[in-house]
Amino acid sequence: MCVIVYKPKGEFMPDGRIIEACARANRDGFGFCTPSKSYKTLSFRKFKTELENVRFDEPCIMHFRLATHGSVKKSNCHPFNIGDTWFAHNGILSVEPMRDKTDSETAFVRYLYPNIEQYGLFSQELDRAVYNIIEGSRFAFMQGEDVRLFGDFVEMCGCYFSNLRFRYYLYF
Repeated sequence: MCVIVYKPKGEFMPDGRIIEACARANRDGFGFCTPSKSYKTLSFRKFKTELENVRFDEPCIMHFRLATHGSVKKSNCHPFNIGDTWFAHNGILSVEPMRDKTDSETAFVRYLYPNIEQYGLFSQELDRAVYNIIEGSRFAFMQGEDVRLFGDFVEMCGCYFSNLRFRYYLYF
């Protein structure tokens, strides 16, 4: 299952061993977004190099993909964006994916972003749309420096993780 890592503004990136363990557990693509930069790739080496340029004073959402819907290709890597709004998902949604897209991108385009566009990132309408489809998943949204997390994230060393399934790879 994928993992989302959220580094708040003014916090340090997780240790490089943690980043590598996330990638080893989720090898199907990597991406991140900050208010000033975004990057997606199928190469962990390139991802890690770009991630080193993320500024301390910016929030960052990272996503490490384990493909469940949609093929393994760069365009299916998270986070997805429309305009200045970014979205990352960890889990499986009961949404019929569009063509060779992910369930995540389909949910963002069809159900979540329209509520953000009309009512805003911090609206009750977005909350309702999220809770209608989230089930056991986790969502991360970024709009400028504003970030919203939905679901059970775990705080560790100042960052937030959508799950800790990568821990096995810290030791092996």
